[in-house]
Amino acid sequence: MKPAYFRISPVNINGTASNRMMIVLKTRGCEYAKNNNGGCTVCGFLNHAREDITGSDMIAQLDYILETTDIKDVEEIDLLSLGSFLNAGEVSEETRRVLLERVARLPGIRRVSVESRAEYVTVEKLKEIRELLGTKTVEFGIGLESADDYIRNTIINKSLSKRGFERVVEMVREAGCDLLTYLLIKPPGISEEEAVTDAVSSAKYVFETAAKYGVSARAAFEPVFICENTPLEDLFLNSKYRLVNLWSVVEVIRRVHRHGSIFVGLSDENLSMDRMPNSCPTCAPGIIDEIERFNRTLDISGLEKLDCRCKKQYEYERERGTI
Repeated sequence: MKPAYFRISPVNINGTASNRMMIVLKTRGCEYAKNNNGGCTVCGFLNHAREDITGSDMIAQLDYILETTDIKDVEEIDLLSLGSFLNAGEVSEETRRVLLERVARLPGIRRVSVESRAEYVTVEKLKEIRELLGTKTVEFGIGLESADDYIRNTIINKSLSKRGFERVVEMVREAGCDLLTYLLIKPPGISEEEAVTDAVSSAKYVFETAAKYGVSARAAFEPVFICENTPLEDLFLNSKYRLVNLWSVVEVIRRVHRHGSIFVGLSDENLSMDRMPNSCPTCAPGIIDEIERFNRTLDISGLEKLDCRCKKQYEYERERGTI
């Protein structure tokens, strides 16, 4: 059985250029989304969920990737699911243990990331993951999406308080793990300029919080794309949402990179039907290449040199709030 999605892409691990493999396992789906009118307004993971998926099926998905994919140059595995890896109702404790044991046996892997909603996180679960993965760096991922309470909980419907987020950071520290925090670039309901400002201030909050609790942290920016069967798709199809411009993504990187370690997700897990952040046909491929190069090297020089005729028009519209 194949997973919902997997991809190998550039990453930087503690200053070293490398590659990561992201695996999104098919599961029965996000419990929060099922119980809260579809869950987060921008997420389309339920489109890939199947009620008949078993623990054996999840293990088979990981085995399929490990048996069919050359990972000799991969040093990070992001072992994800269509919801929360730490929710036993989605991934049982036994299944989780077997999956992590498989990854623990891979000698070339230096860092492993898993993720979950806050309500399923305990120190005991994180310590078990830490123990199962031995000497590998364990990075726990949580979707904060935005440090702005209104954006996070009213617009995105995340149901996560800042205190809830900080409790997770405390547990991550106690378990001896690192922190990975997902942040959106341009959720619905805000302009392009507001989106840049929100992404920058959210990243600063993450790094300040991590420093407060003594946790090593990365911020993973996710420029918003359009998923099927979501409230965001309804807005998009009714011309009430405009995708973020790639120049805004570049601007966020420029403003944030000096404050802490960041990663920019450009893959859409096959969910967007090509409705993804863009600029113009002339510069978009070059911007995407430079963002991926940044992910590998953390060197911003290539992004600083980018230019295009469309950039001035973009800056004009962003400053005036027309996009």
